[in-house]
Amino acid sequence: MARATQGWSNYPSLVVGLAGSDERMDEQLAGFVSGLYEEHHGSLLRHLILSGSTEAEAEDLIQDGFLRLFRHLDSGKQVDNPRSWLLRVLHNLRIDEFRKHKREFALDRPEFECMVAQLRATGPDAEAQVIAQEEQVRVRKAIGKLSPRQYQYLLLRAEGLKLREIAEMFRVTVQTVSESCAKAMLELGRLGDES
Repeated sequence: MARATQGWSNYPSLVVGLAGSDERMDEQLAGFVSGLYEEHHGSLLRHLILSGSTEAEAEDLIQDGFLRLFRHLDSGKQVDNPRSWLLRVLHNLRIDEFRKHKREFALDRPEFECMVAQLRATGPDAEAQVIAQEEQVRVRKAIGKLSPRQYQYLLLRAEGLKLREIAEMFRVTVQTVSESCAKAMLELGRLGDES
């Protein structure tokens, strides 16, 4: 039963005992994908919201992404880095959705503000809130100076993707991604100079 083990080659503990019925293998695959969901859901949701999706859109994309991962692995294909694979799939799904609805990405969407509020785990005192709001304005101003591509590249780098992986996602050269990230970091670095 090589079809299931190929997709799990980086997870040898899961390969042990996969000989058996297709039903048992499907159950093990479902458990594996469920574990990946638990492990990566939060960071994928955060990434999608910070890159312009509403929370509901992000949840739908994540569900579709994990369903595609299950089908991909179930067909016997291999995934060396599930998180990177999911980010790439989610990115492509988002592009498809944007094309379908012909929407433009905007940083000042109410959903973005809502997400920033949700990311605050505890309510700071009044002084800390004022400082945080001032910092948000400065960060938003600096991010607003970035091109949409620079912003997307930086988000993907922050999620741990390599320059090569980002270049493949956008079908550009590694040098293009590297230079865009460097320019973006310089722009954001000026934020610190204004402090």
